Amino acid sequence: MDVVVTILEFKNYLSSCGYAARTVASYRDNLAPFVAYLEDQGIDDLRKVTTPIIEAYQHQVMATALAAESKALRLRPVKRLFEYLVSCHKLLINPAEAIVETNRKHHRIGPVLTLEEVKKLLAQPNLSLRPHIRNRAVMEVLYATGMRIDELVNLEVYHVDLTDKVIFIRKAKGRKQRVVPLSAPAVKFLREYLEKIRPWWARKSPKQRRLFLNHFGEPMTGDNVRTFLRRYRIAAGIKKTVSPHTIRRTCATHMLAAGADIRYVQKLLGHKHLRTTQLYTKVMPIDVKQTHNQTHPGVKDDEN
Repeated sequence: MDVVVTILEFKNYLSSCGYAARTVASYRDNLAPFVAYLEDQGIDDLRKVTTPIIEAYQHQVMATALAAESKALRLRPVKRLFEYLVSCHKLLINPAEAIVETNRKHHRIGPVLTLEEVKKLLAQPNLSLRPHIRNRAVMEVLYATGMRIDELVNLEVYHVDLTDKVIFIRKAKGRKQRVVPLSAPAVKFLREYLEKIRPWWARKSPKQRRLFLNHFGEPMTGDNVRTFLRRYRIAAGIKKTVSPHTIRRTCATHMLAAGADIRYVQKLLGHKHLRTTQLYTKVMPIDVKQTHNQTHPGVKDDEN
């Protein structure tokens, strides 16, 4: 079971399961040091990998000066690789069971925008220009739904239902489809984009079904979105990094801070585990506390 060939098969398996291209690339990059380690050990067949070999590699990774999350990113793909090999019956015993997943309890959450910063960001597009109307629609959809960037760029026209004010996410992470509601501003700018902008651009590629297009009639990419977000962030005077994932975190955090049920937010974001959603409760503890004071019946009883 050749190491390089098997890892290539593993990457193809991840892609077929609906993993985002960036995730597959991350697995590839973080498996490279493991492949180099096996080469140093003279191992070219994954059937020769034993638990002591895995433990030695884990010790080597943990001894590096990398941040805790970077160490986790090095080890996680190795664990998943051998889980895959056992699941498809290429191995009977998983030598990577010794790898203990990094406790994400103290995982650092990226930046979250305040409500005022969101308003400033949304105000940046020049709505007299076609691309800016599309960009405003993109930002409104991201903020309303908290969807991932890969989910957004893979949306197709028929996934949008402006009558019921929802979007059907068909190509979600892990192939788990879901339906997400749209806000009134998202509906407004999506309608304007679909009625006035997209038909103009789609003339160049009438068979194109992707929802968001560029002026050549080609599908927008994640990098396209990141580029205009960076430009708008600078123009708005926002010092924080603003990416599609920043808006996803912001959507979740603002909803939790306003008292939304955490399980609803979990379903909205498409999180497999509730503990992933719970990470967002750390971002705005003051706002969450205020919401708790305003809504919890026990607090109200104390005031009476």
